[in-house]
Amino acid sequence: MGAGMMAIQHRYKWAKAAPMEGNTVRMKVLTLTTVLILLLALSFGAGCGSDAEYKSESESQAQVAVAAGGATGSTPGAVAPDFTLKNLAGGDLTLSDLRGKAVIVDFWDTWCPPCRRALPHLEELSETYEENLVVVGVAFGREGEEKVKAYIKENNLTFEMVLFDESSTIVQDFGGIQSIPTTFLIDANGIIVEKWVGGLDKETYEKAVVATISKKHKAS
Repeated sequence: MGAGMMAIQHRYKWAKAAPMEGNTVRMKVLTLTTVLILLLALSFGAGCGSDAEYKSESESQAQVAVAAGGATGSTPGAVAPDFTLKNLAGGDLTLSDLRGKAVIVDFWDTWCPPCRRALPHLEELSETYEENLVVVGVAFGREGEEKVKAYIKENNLTFEMVLFDESSTIVQDFGGIQSIPTTFLIDANGIIVEKWVGGLDKETYEKAVVATISKKHKAS
């Protein structure tokens, strides 16, 4: 075979391979883009912090044997750790004073998007079930107390709000808050029923609240 024919065949083979290589590159780019979009979507719905994965624990999932003895802890089935923190309304709030009603304790802050999305749901629940439920927001206040107060006012949040105090052991007592929002649902006897890490939809919160309130009424 002549050198000219060999050169033509070589160019023909390269021309066939080039589109395939181009398609491979495009497929890799599309795959990478898809992965990035999925990661972004997941992070959008997860919490803010070093542990941004959404997690949910419930009493049925927990090892609740220790709860029978009244042990304090941060997992469902344990007695919720008591705390007293400054209430932004001007006084102090003590968790154990709220016994007799279901309580939601929500760790959040003004800079956290999932926290901001969850707060309106908690506000609605506090209004709908005010006779049986108390919502307590624990604001970390990284941007300052005045920022927290302004945010509460701008967004018409009326439920109980306390400010995190660095001298308090509340973070350690509640198992170390690695991501916000971290939200606890506590029953009328002070037992943790649910623990959620990451923002949720209102329906998920409400379903657990209704079940907890209903359990109290059945017991009484």
